[in-house]
Amino acid sequence: MRHCAPDALFLIRSAVLASIIAASGTVHAQDGAQDGAQDGTEDEVKQIAESEGPGMVLSLDLTGRFAAKADFDSTSGGTIESTSFGADLGIMIPIDDRARLMLTFGVGITDYDITPPVGAVGTTAATVGTQFDTVMEYTFNGMYSRSINDKTSFFVGGGVGFAAEGGGSDAFIWNALGGFSHKVNPKLSVGLGVGVFSRIEDDILILPLPQISYQIDDYWSIGSKGPGARLNYKWSDELEMGIQAMFDGKSFRIDDDNTLVPDGAVNISGVPVSYYLDYKGGETSRVSVFAEVGVVLGASMEVLNSMGNTIIDEDIDPSVFVGAGLKIEF
Repeated sequence: MRHCAPDALFLIRSAVLASIIAASGTVHAQDGAQDGAQDGTEDEVKQIAESEGPGMVLSLDLTGRFAAKADFDSTSGGTIESTSFGADLGIMIPIDDRARLMLTFGVGITDYDITPPVGAVGTTAATVGTQFDTVMEYTFNGMYSRSINDKTSFFVGGGVGFAAEGGGSDAFIWNALGGFSHKVNPKLSVGLGVGVFSRIEDDILILPLPQISYQIDDYWSIGSKGPGARLNYKWSDELEMGIQAMFDGKSFRIDDDNTLVPDGAVNISGVPVSYYLDYKGGETSRVSVFAEVGVVLGASMEVLNSMGNTIIDEDIDPSVFVGAGLKIEF
């Protein structure tokens, strides 16, 4: 593999969108106030719902994740591991008492370490991936949300971005999503959303985005998060923990100097399942810390040539991952 420059690992990534999606969106209706945000920006949802006054709210969300080595589940063999870093700059703009606009700007980096078995020949996921350079992402997303009445609200949004490894070009990506949430009673809100995400040289991806928020008791709650869900336990006013799972995917352009699939594209997806800790520091604190450890299940890597034809589609064995984040509000 061509390793990226050491300082490149400290660049920051984007909200993705759908990006990466993911992207994805989440909405909660709460006492007539509703809001939405893309995957990776779950905290912005609460931020909008709890915001008061006419002023804008700025936030900076820094994240990092390391996925340990896993085998390609095929006779061709090989291993894959990854390291990613990123940041989202969010701007929440109150439109009026019932409406909010959330804008997110991001930049991110992912470095794949893919190793084929000794003596490997031919075009496989490992022999193509061993040539990958650093994958860069740049994204801009917007989400408008409005409460129709004290119980029902809706959200609509979308975004554009760029995702490519090395010197890849023609790597435009986009997403669009919308949905609604209805407050059934003080403890339960339900709804449904749909997200549409582009993939480079491939068909669009359509994902259902269930909207649910259920307060079981004073400590336990269940809620949706993008194309997934979490079971949350409130240990104290400052500390929460729980289990979460959601679909996660990435699409990017391959550099044109790849000797096996020049100017092709890659789709990597899976379902991270993790145990997390979320520390918010207190009522007046503007800093929160997040950490998680878990396993990526059902992962796969698809490689397409520059004509959009799938030439490789290999499953990846489960892999352990760890992640952490720091959020600052201004």
